[in-house]
Amino acid sequence: MTWLLLAPLLVASTAAAQSQPPARQRQDRRASLPATPAEPMLELYVAANNLTMAAFNGNLDPSSLLVDRTRFKWAEASDHFLILEPFADVGPGEKLIVQVGFKDRALPTKAVFAVVSKSDVMDGKVEVDRRANTPEALLAALKQKEVELEELRTRYAGSGPAGLMLSEWLTDESRPIPLVVTTPGGNRHGLMVPRVVGYQGKFSALVAVRLRNLLGQKPWVLEQARITGAAGAPVEVLSIQMKQPQLDPGEEGLVVLEAKTPPWTAGKPFSVALMDTSGQRPLSINLMTK
Repeated sequence: MTWLLLAPLLVASTAAAQSQPPARQRQDRRASLPATPAEPMLELYVAANNLTMAAFNGNLDPSSLLVDRTRFKWAEASDHFLILEPFADVGPGEKLIVQVGFKDRALPTKAVFAVVSKSDVMDGKVEVDRRANTPEALLAALKQKEVELEELRTRYAGSGPAGLMLSEWLTDESRPIPLVVTTPGGNRHGLMVPRVVGYQGKFSALVAVRLRNLLGQKPWVLEQARITGAAGAPVEVLSIQMKQPQLDPGEEGLVVLEAKTPPWTAGKPFSVALMDTSGQRPLSINLMTK
């Protein structure tokens, strides 16, 4: 009689056990960075509440790490290691792009990963072989430089307003694209962003940032800039310019970034990071189209 009473519980327990997904296998492996842009990105398999470490045979530049930190509990780079732990599994079909550069001038100059989650496996330690300065990498870099040189010749066929028309950068659809600053606070590190506007041309796109150095602050000198697109992937910045050599206290200026592709997508945020020469007053701006 007792077994008759226990039978439903045993059936329920068995069904529950069968409905649970199989445990992921934690793996250590070796992989190589692609030698050319034509090769697919190297994937890292991550899981919530688990650390994944990529170990490199080249010196990393930790300050060059580009990652959507809202998705990761841990996202840190050191001289030879990249450590990632997501808050949650990456969704099916979704890829998070993580990029970190190397300190030397060898090729490839950076490591770009597609971070995904798989149902059956997760990465523990991945030993990443850079394969620096292979003939394939050097040839691909040469071809890329030739393309960039031709683009530069086209973009700078003339100078001034007439040059924009002669270079055919302006199109019939070219118009200002108002961008909304969604970064909370405003005056981070003594800087304020009154207005940001985008422009889309035939060969590239512009992001014009109106920047104010507040009174009582030290002079601010622009050194470099980065753009992260709506999907979390880095957007190639072709040039950055500011009319003034520096922004004095209380002074306002215009920083113009030229991007290879438009970083904005309707209804989705993207970010612009501006770094000064001191390294003490970086500014990260989250933006969306109106």
